[in-house]
Amino acid sequence: MVLHILLIILKIIGIIIAVIIGLLLLLLVTFLCVPVRYRLDVSMPGEIKESSAYGRVTWFLRLIRIDVSFEEQELKWRVRIAWKSFGSEPQKSGHTDTEKKKSEDRPVKTDVEKTETAKIESEKEEAHEKENTASKENRKEQRVESSSRLSEMEEEPEEEKRTVESSKTLPENVEEIPESTPEKAGRFAKIKCTILKFCDKIKHTVGHAEEKLDSILDKKERIMKELEDPVHRKAFSKVKKEAGKLLKRWKPKVIKGEVQFGFEDPYHTGQALAGLSMIYPFIGDHLLVEPDFERRILKGKVRVRGGFRMMPLVCFLWNLVWCSEIRKTYHDIRKFQL
Repeated sequence: MVLHILLIILKIIGIIIAVIIGLLLLLLVTFLCVPVRYRLDVSMPGEIKESSAYGRVTWFLRLIRIDVSFEEQELKWRVRIAWKSFGSEPQKSGHTDTEKKKSEDRPVKTDVEKTETAKIESEKEEAHEKENTASKENRKEQRVESSSRLSEMEEEPEEEKRTVESSKTLPENVEEIPESTPEKAGRFAKIKCTILKFCDKIKHTVGHAEEKLDSILDKKERIMKELEDPVHRKAFSKVKKEAGKLLKRWKPKVIKGEVQFGFEDPYHTGQALAGLSMIYPFIGDHLLVEPDFERRILKGKVRVRGGFRMMPLVCFLWNLVWCSEIRKTYHDIRKFQL
């Protein structure tokens, strides 16, 4: 009897563990195999200020949804997970109804009350004007007193100046005293000291720059030796190959549009065109780009649709981890010190 009960308990525990493992495997499979879908719509009527963009990312039958929009130079976003949502856009709620009720509940003033409040306000204004006039008169009296005091104080230093000038006047027979030679010698010594200090600073900076240049050259030689190692080269080629496979699987399915752009300075237009030329081999068949070197313009429409799964990312990481050259390169990079 006891063994029968123990077997039943173990059977129940086994069923619970199997259900938990099954749920975990189901979640893992859905995470790896269910695609993340995205879309992007951009419209440009002619100027950057008037441009607008709208993007959306969804996963698992829109159970998770992210909306981002840019209109009138204002960015708005919203995230929804199941039935809960949050973001920069204000939610519709019953605040307006409550405000209306509060405004209705407020008491309405009668005509008598309005006349009484108007009389009280007029009396307050008259009292305030009287106080201002009194304060202005007091300020005028204080200014007059201060001006009279200043005139008296100015007369005294003029008399003192006269007495000082009379004492400074020398008789005609007395000659002027020449400047002392020690002061001139002190000036020349100061100038010489400053010149010597400036020369020492120049020598110090030149020596410090030479030391920095030598250290930079040494670091460059060490980096070039590490890059020329055949093991590291194989690792870099492996990473490049796997990254290309991942990008092919993750590339958008739909890319359509026409873009005409230009800046005030043709130099900036050429720089932007050079930057686009790096990715043009991937988008050239779907997107038409037309530069304008004469005026500032941004006109066109772009439409992007696509999706990606996490399974290719897992395969990418798996292939990198089980590559011996990549593991050795990773350890060498961690140990490498300049």
